[in-house]
Amino acid sequence: MDIHKSLYHTEDFPQDKVDRRVEVVARLKSLEEAVAPLVTFLQNPSAVQELRADKQYNLQMLNDRYQI
Repeated sequence: MDIHKSLYHTEDFPQDKVDRRVEVVARLKSLEEAVAPLVTFLQNPSAVQELRADKQYNLQMLNDRYQI
């Protein structure tokens, strides 16, 4: 919104852009919630190290153990 205002030197912002921004922000929040378990897992160095050390891990194990 700020970029649009500075580019077009106006305080008016098209309603369709406002609506689209609302949709995009809602989608972003939804995706952030969906990937939160994976991000939490990847931020844990010991869990990542354990995953690297044992190549036998699979999706079922990650789901059972870490709810990913």
